This record gives sequence, structure tokens and C-alpha cells, in this order.
Amino acid sequence: MLYTVWYKKPGGIFWHKIKDVEGDSIVETEKGYPVPVRALFLVNKIRIEIPMDCVVKFSRERYYSIQAELEKEAAKQIKTK
Repeated sequence: MLYTVWYKKPGGIFWHKIKDVEGDSIVETEKGYPVPVRALFLVNKIRIEIPMDCVVKFSRERYYSIQAELEKEAAKQIKTK
């Protein structure tokens, strides 16, 4: 399931929109990375990195995607409120 991510820099006015996101992850500090980043994986196999100090919003499809993956792993339906 694909979802949309919006982000803006701290104190920024404008939101930036990224569509067709398949997944995301937090990449911890490693050699060459001064701070952790959030990596977004797009359907066309592009990886976008956003600094962790940015404000990030996800569309509700991300929630449904996570829920579907948990249900698949548990092999049963997981009820939520």
C-alpha cells in the first residue's frame, strides 16, 4: 500500500509533499552521517532522506499499511479502536 508523506523544516512555513511512498525507516547515526535521518522508499526504488529535526506527517494509508503487515505476521486480524 502506498502512502504520502509531508515534511517541513523547523520553523518553516511550507510543507513538502512526497507521494508514492512504499515504506520508511529511521537510519541511526553511522559513519558519515552526522545525525539520524528518516529514509523514505518510493515505489520507483528511489530513497529520500529527511533530517530528523524536520516535522513529518503521514497519510492514514501508512497506518493501514502497518496494520496489514502486523496482521500478516500474526496470521490473524488485529482489532484497533
